[in-house]
Amino acid sequence: MALGKRIKELRESKGLFLREVGAALQLDNAFISKVENEERLLPRKHLERLAEFLNVQLDELLILWLSDKMTELLRDEPLAEQALKMTQKRMREGNSKN
Repeated sequence: MALGKRIKELRESKGLFLREVGAALQLDNAFISKVENEERLLPRKHLERLAEFLNVQLDELLILWLSDKMTELLRDEPLAEQALKMTQKRMREGNSKN
């Protein structure tokens, strides 16, 4: 699931309007709409406040945000899957050094 879809799902389940989310994040309603419709990415600096406002774990939103960022970066790359596998391996190796 994309972050925008999750934000919309949470917002609607709480009976909130776009303008309320926008006000909480000090962002324009139109921008929040674009985030929900996956036309724009929410800047990372807003995730903590959004998690507080929607009463969800920051980790949940951060994982979705990271996934969206990686998807945006790799969407049209034919070798994306191999690169992700290599990255995952390198991250595991890096974690074992600690």
